[in-house]
Amino acid sequence: MTISRRLAFGAAALPLALAATVEDARAQSAPGGDTLDTIIKRGSLIVGTSLGTPPYGLTNSNMEPDGYDVGTAKLIAKELGVKVQIVDIVAANRIPSLTSGKVDIVISSFSITSERAKAIAFSNCVFVDQQVALAPKSLGLTGNADLKGKRIGVTRSTTNDIAVTRHAPEGTDIQRYDDDASTSQALLAGQVQAIVTSAALGVAIRDRNPALALETKYVVSQAPMAIGLRRGDADLLHWVNTALFMLWTNQEIQPLQQKWMGTVNAELPRYS
Repeated sequence: MTISRRLAFGAAALPLALAATVEDARAQSAPGGDTLDTIIKRGSLIVGTSLGTPPYGLTNSNMEPDGYDVGTAKLIAKELGVKVQIVDIVAANRIPSLTSGKVDIVISSFSITSERAKAIAFSNCVFVDQQVALAPKSLGLTGNADLKGKRIGVTRSTTNDIAVTRHAPEGTDIQRYDDDASTSQALLAGQVQAIVTSAALGVAIRDRNPALALETKYVVSQAPMAIGLRRGDADLLHWVNTALFMLWTNQEIQPLQQKWMGTVNAELPRYS
């Protein structure tokens, strides 16, 4: 099964009961209150995650949310002593889902940028990935200058989009898609010659489609990723950073990185 069919099938098969439960919980998650106390009282943590971005988020063979971001969400919820509820969202809806109160936090391959920090708050890092150019081995692509005259796919409203827009020379044909599954499918179908994506997702696409002989061409930039929270949720932000510190210190995050990313960060950058 190709990655596009697997992702589309998995996303469509999320249990209906989960959606109903999430709707009930949203009534208690409106922005502007003490979110940490609300979560504890409710007994559940509502987390926005893209289930179409393996290995960060996906739907496994049991039709359950899985992946690095989902595993991180489960660790956070366990540390808080509550259940976790996963809401599947696309990249462009990460910030709106937070600011509208649809979710409590976002754990969704969410790269830190100063521009995004004007609208939301970021926790300390949960993983440091890279943004890379992925293309067939036959395509000559060694740096940003080689993008000129080529069709390059990228997911809209992501730091991959920002990186390509900033670094691609004039004459690059940038094709933007609404989610990572669509961007991946554009490459697999030959609609674009290359895509810029996370290194981890690039490996997943390559390994699931060996006949296409895909490879990582070069690193576009570094991508430190964090948990997104609403501005003003100071108590929740403090607690999440405390939890991340303890989970890292107690060696609980590292096995999750090894399982899903195939590598472990030597350390996680922190603001303080």
